[in-house]
Amino acid sequence: MDEGDANTVSDARGRKRQAVPEDEGARQLRESDHRRLQEQEQRKQQLEAKFLAMGTSMTEDRDHIIVNIGKFEHQPAIHLHPRIGHRAKKHQIEGIQFMWREVVRDDQNPQGCLLAHEMGLGKTMQVWVASDLFPT
Repeated sequence: MDEGDANTVSDARGRKRQAVPEDEGARQLRESDHRRLQEQEQRKQQLEAKFLAMGTSMTEDRDHIIVNIGKFEHQPAIHLHPRIGHRAKKHQIEGIQFMWREVVRDDQNPQGCLLAHEMGLGKTMQVWVASDLFPT
């Protein structure tokens, strides 16, 4: 490769590597996902503030755990069944909320997600619960 080759880049060790062109569609999808996550986080904080104003917490009331915590105002809250809410661990609830956030959303670009963790932490239960909650 030539020193002035526009299709090469230097890595941390100074070696020349072939430049990988960035796909415009992938870049736009990444940026829209980033914006979507920021908007969902803002809605989650607003919902948490409403719960605090009522004197309760979204995370401590195991009878009313909300799955779609980044929901819009006009959307109803989707709750876990109280028996599941009482038995599920915090990381399992976060996994169910993660799958809901990544799979069920309002835009026209449906995506999937990958749920990976160590053995024995309840991934099967999380997938089973989330798939039962997903709209058909």
